[in-house]
Amino acid sequence: MQPKQIHSEIRLRRAQQEDAVVLTEICTRAFDHVIKVWADNEKDIDSNLCPPDYSSVRMHRYVIREWDYYVVESDGCAIGGVSVNVLGRKHARIDKIYIEPVCQGRGVGTQVMRLIEAEFPQIETWKLETSGRQLDNHHFYEKMGYVCIYASEDEFVYEKNMSVDSFDPTCDETLAKDSGESVVEYVQANLDSVRYSTSNLTNSRITDCNLSGSKFTNLNMTNILLADLRLTDSKIEFCALNGVQFQDTHLGSDRVPMQWAHCDLGGSRFIDCDLSGVQLEQCQVNGMKINGVEVRELLAAYEAMKS
Repeated sequence: MQPKQIHSEIRLRRAQQEDAVVLTEICTRAFDHVIKVWADNEKDIDSNLCPPDYSSVRMHRYVIREWDYYVVESDGCAIGGVSVNVLGRKHARIDKIYIEPVCQGRGVGTQVMRLIEAEFPQIETWKLETSGRQLDNHHFYEKMGYVCIYASEDEFVYEKNMSVDSFDPTCDETLAKDSGESVVEYVQANLDSVRYSTSNLTNSRITDCNLSGSKFTNLNMTNILLADLRLTDSKIEFCALNGVQFQDTHLGSDRVPMQWAHCDLGGSRFIDCDLSGVQLEQCQVNGMKINGVEVRELLAAYEAMKS
């Protein structure tokens, strides 16, 4: 038997920081269910089937803070979530949409997709990615008017054009509502090997772009946000890092260690970090503490025990 449609009112409510815990719990149950159904307990799961840090409260707090994140409610009760990354004046990407497993198959997803489109009437082109394994997702998105523009074993990319005019992937120049200044947007444009120098790029937004092989040198990058990135094998050299915070980072699936050399980290704090196998060589450790105990005292105790 097919599940019956939900006849209660489905609505979207803008997520607040206090919603992070419940959204994390629902998201965890939803994607744990997806993994159980489609991954057959495999260890290496593609990121579309198992989004990175989907069970991390801190990740959900980050998305609430930086993106457009909504709680899906049924008669006032949270039953899911949907996050949207607005890429430009007319373009947006649905990052995640998830529903409580017990509420799936009842038409909730269809209602949520329509509500999201109504929430952003200015958006003309929607994009989203889903796992290549989830055939039911492919059918659902195609039913909602999305067209597959890329397909591989691990990933399907879908796009929906809300305008009757065909999309022209060039630059779009418009006026910012607040300042009246000219804003130029490049969407699906080929800017390979473009050079920017002695230019004003303040308040720029770079999202869903391939920057592999790029070089960023001699820049004023104060008060920027670097998040949700892949920096594998990248180098950060000759940088002033005063006040910088590293949060919710990891070493990737290959667990290749980082290397810190000739760095001034005086007074820094490492909290709730995996430092197993870390080696400190020729480092100044005066005043350094581990769980409140000074390293100098630990070394003195070790030398006393040896003697």
